[in-house]
Amino acid sequence: MVRQQVPDIEFESFVLGEIKDLFGNNEIFINSEYQRGYIWKTSQRLQLIRSINHQYSIGVLVLFVNEKKQYEILDGQQRLKVILDYVNGDLDLKNTDITPYENLKQKEKILLDAYSIYYLKLKSHHTDSKEEDITQTFLRLQEGTPLNRAEKISAHRGAFKDTFRQIRDTHPLFELMGHDKRFRLRLLAAEMLLIELEGDFYNKMFPSIELQSFIAAIKKYEKRISAKKYTSYIGNLNILHASLNYLLTALKPSEVLSFYLLVSYLRKCRAGNKNLINEISTFAKEFLKNLHSFGIYDQQPPEGMEKGIFDNYKSYKLAAKVMTTPESIKERCQLILDEFNRFIPIVDKDPTRYHNEEQKRTLYFSQKGICPVCQKPMNFKDTSSDHMVRHSEGGKTDNLNKAQLLHIRCHTKVEKARNKSKN
Repeated sequence: MVRQQVPDIEFESFVLGEIKDLFGNNEIFINSEYQRGYIWKTSQRLQLIRSINHQYSIGVLVLFVNEKKQYEILDGQQRLKVILDYVNGDLDLKNTDITPYENLKQKEKILLDAYSIYYLKLKSHHTDSKEEDITQTFLRLQEGTPLNRAEKISAHRGAFKDTFRQIRDTHPLFELMGHDKRFRLRLLAAEMLLIELEGDFYNKMFPSIELQSFIAAIKKYEKRISAKKYTSYIGNLNILHASLNYLLTALKPSEVLSFYLLVSYLRKCRAGNKNLINEISTFAKEFLKNLHSFGIYDQQPPEGMEKGIFDNYKSYKLAAKVMTTPESIKERCQLILDEFNRFIPIVDKDPTRYHNEEQKRTLYFSQKGICPVCQKPMNFKDTSSDHMVRHSEGGKTDNLNKAQLLHIRCHTKVEKARNKSKN
């Protein structure tokens, strides 16, 4: 049996009259990284003030001493915010039996200000376990009022959480989607990051975007995320922002996720993405028009839509309802790719980027050791293979009829000439 972990706890209190200064001086800190917003109903808020007026207990708060020596609220945020609103005159007391704080008689105010608010001050014995202590304590304290998936993910620490939170707070894509869905948009940023890190786009194999997958990713990417994956993630978001633009103001997060799947797949697996932003922009308008032209329970296509296309869009709607399973993500990815392919045919990249040693030897001997550019003999060790149809434009690595072996210097010249002719 695992030995019980005994936290460093002190039992203390402050009085209600101190609460305004405690918040005003930032001695009490509400950490927006994981704390939910105001979720108590009006009836709950009023009942709390009535309890205090009658000198009843409102329970014990749990606070954590953070690195800035502030009291970070692990349990009791709703209670403290109600009290602060009452003291500041921000609590709606119309048509209630509660006297506003500012209207209390002097004796009543003195008595109320002396009301003791008890709390457990939680500290950690070990610096290394401090972040885990605060996260696990917060999650366990919220079991009575369950946190949603976004709130639970935001409660954890590490490179994975830091990345999606920073992107959510700074990337213009989320700015267009609005400020009223803070945790849902953080979850969207986390979903896209998880798919980028763990998805196999060539084989269309994706992780679930359920809580257990995020917890695993948080542990796996606790210290760092590879620069290559991060760059790809940001690049996809940049293309989504540039191509969807003000469509983002009306899109559901689940629809943005589908477009992320499309963009990431095309950038990784399709040949020829020079005009990708314009292509996505044109396609998105048509796709969304068709998607929203009928309801999920409609049995017949709207006027002008073929039955087969209608069935595809309906399948997409059904898959989107499931949302979080690998099967749903794969199906949505395939359906949006099929529809994109109907508008703009997709030529897949060869997943093998470079010719292997045996292919290069075949080229060397078929060319009798001569470079076709300068017509001079080649030392095999100083050669470079060339896709005569660029790999990025659909050239197949195993099609040696469209490949040649060149001196390294000659290959450089060939590439420069191609780039010049493109411009």
